[in-house]
Amino acid sequence: MEKVNFLIPVYRKVRPLFVKGKGSFLWDDKGRKYLDFFPGWGVSILGHCYSRLVKVICQQSQLLIHLPNNLYHPWQGLLAEEIVNNSFKGKVFFANSGAEAVESAIKFSRLYGEGKRYEIITMKNSFHGRTFGAMSATGQSKYKLPFKPLLPKFREVKFNDFKDFKLKVNKRTVGVILELIQGEGGVNVADKEYIKNLWGFCRERNLLFILDEVQTGLGRTGKMFCFQHYGIKPDIMLLSKGLGGGLPISCMVVRDSIADIMKQGDHASTFGGAPLVCRASLEVFKIIKEENLLNNVRVMSSYIFTRIRKMQRMVTFIREVRGRGLMLGIELKIDSYPIFEKALERGLIVNSTHRNVLRIMPAINISKQELEEGLDILESVFRDFKI
Repeated sequence: MEKVNFLIPVYRKVRPLFVKGKGSFLWDDKGRKYLDFFPGWGVSILGHCYSRLVKVICQQSQLLIHLPNNLYHPWQGLLAEEIVNNSFKGKVFFANSGAEAVESAIKFSRLYGEGKRYEIITMKNSFHGRTFGAMSATGQSKYKLPFKPLLPKFREVKFNDFKDFKLKVNKRTVGVILELIQGEGGVNVADKEYIKNLWGFCRERNLLFILDEVQTGLGRTGKMFCFQHYGIKPDIMLLSKGLGGGLPISCMVVRDSIADIMKQGDHASTFGGAPLVCRASLEVFKIIKEENLLNNVRVMSSYIFTRIRKMQRMVTFIREVRGRGLMLGIELKIDSYPIFEKALERGLIVNSTHRNVLRIMPAINISKQELEEGLDILESVFRDFKI
């Protein structure tokens, strides 16, 4: 068993001990097989150890793993171009985690405000990361209370409430940051009209419209990026999780016309945009396109939502089913953690978040057979669960 006594106990770890993964499955040290409906918090967007990705990682690891950012390698520029070609005209800064991408956006907003505007509006129930700036922008007090005083100049507003947003804007406001689907906040989906109004207001007032697509990017919602469902383009987009298919990489994409505000020496990341992770990320984009995975997300999404809504009619403790693509939240009338534990006992991995929400984010290349198998397990847990 893992030597947990040598680890700082910041995670609520659960048995068993996993030693191998392939596709949508994991195996423990006793050889038992589990179906993973939440691979790495959405990081392993193609499942575990996808063969095409493993091949590219192995090839690149024998050529060049890391290079400092004052030297050129071919993969960073190619990946930046791929991201821009699939999103909006802009420029890219690479880092390692979603929180680092958020920190980059906070720093960029300070430059954009030129010392006169520096307040960023954030959303209640949002989650942007654990580093100090990202945590300060997060709209959930449970993550912040032990670490006060926080970084100042963030103002929270109600999600999907345009009137509340307008009330909080003042002459010091430089922008707004939000998730189009709040993951840690309970899988809350932004209304289209709300986003259109918010985006239009930002255009009129010269406010930065910053989208945290750390969880929703790379095909998770049935389009390459979630903002493409809304008919808008952000000023800044933040990506991570699925971007590397399992390797640590993140980025900030900034609208081309303002990107050069950030100049040499204003920001940096030692490991950001290294050859190994950039080449892996390029392969993730290729796989999504060549294997038509956006369509797979749309087809599998229709199936999984239909099945879970049938379960909702079957039991009394499911309050609501919501989400988009293969990012689903099942809000319960009871604590969701015991459901997570029962599902794990029966060989299915899901996620318990926001106290009473089950979150499901399977690999975007998951098959219908694998979905059926996992949903059969979840249905059996629901049927047998005693309130």
